[in-house]
Amino acid sequence: MGQISKILIFDTNIFLLGIDFNLIKGTIFTTPGVIKEISVEKYTEKNRTILQRIQVAIDRKKLIVKKPLKKYYDEIERKSLLTGDFNALSKTDKQVITLALELKEETKENIVVYTNDYSMENLCLQLKLEFSPVGKKGITGGIVWEIFCPFCKKLYDPTQLDRLCDRCGQKLIRRKKN
Repeated sequence: MGQISKILIFDTNIFLLGIDFNLIKGTIFTTPGVIKEISVEKYTEKNRTILQRIQVAIDRKKLIVKKPLKKYYDEIERKSLLTGDFNALSKTDKQVITLALELKEETKENIVVYTNDYSMENLCLQLKLEFSPVGKKGITGGIVWEIFCPFCKKLYDPTQLDRLCDRCGQKLIRRKKN
């Protein structure tokens, strides 16, 4: 019986490490949002080598840039509300995880999300998606967060992270739920 091939899904921070991903075995996927984050005009000069590697990988079909389907994105939104990661994840972060979920359900491939983002790792754990950090230790257990005011202790909906408390005006933060 043949070995199951591996699909690697890269988050922005993995590309920005500057590794030569063209030397990595397996097919690499990412989203248009990741490429857009790397291509931001103010970083174009700094990221020139990375952008060149990306283009070579796309040309060689080593890197596939794919926009995930909306039906999987809705699942990511729902699950991130339950974990409290909703506002800690950018739209691009959610799209990367959405792509992993989509590919996991539509292929027989082994899917691994490469990211150094703890909130992404946490959501991957909740969705039973394999993930791997690069150059640092990742999380080892799932966390459910709650959003609260550090001054008056009022609890808020997960979508309210980084907003101001309507009772006392303090900036809302998140903490591990007991």
